Amino acid sequence: MDDLISPEELRRERDYDRLRTRNPVCLACGYMNHPAAMELAHIAPRQFHDDGGVLCSNCHREMSDPEKDFSYAPQSINPQMETIGRYLLALAEWFRRIAETIAAFGAWLVDQSAHVLPHEPECIS
Repeated sequence: MDDLISPEELRRERDYDRLRTRNPVCLACGYMNHPAAMELAHIAPRQFHDDGGVLCSNCHREMSDPEKDFSYAPQSINPQMETIGRYLLALAEWFRRIAETIAAFGAWLVDQSAHVLPHEPECIS
């Protein structure tokens, strides 16, 4: 009886399967407190491609809101080229947001370096 999976453990396993990782971290803001508050966000709508990454629910809503202004079906005479173009535009938006997060973290590290003593490893003899 002790080897049964609890309902909470079962929910976490489902979360990890849904997110495609056992260590979910929001790519936009770094949130990682609870996998149930995370979502697998597709870079471009699923009709165009299935690639994605983990975002917290709030960042996912913010990133996907502009997509509501576009048709999900290709509108041009060259749907393959349009699909590739939409995918690249969406990927560029992901990179832009990730770059902002990296820049903010870098600025934070530089700021912290003025207040934190350097690491001095202990000598083991």
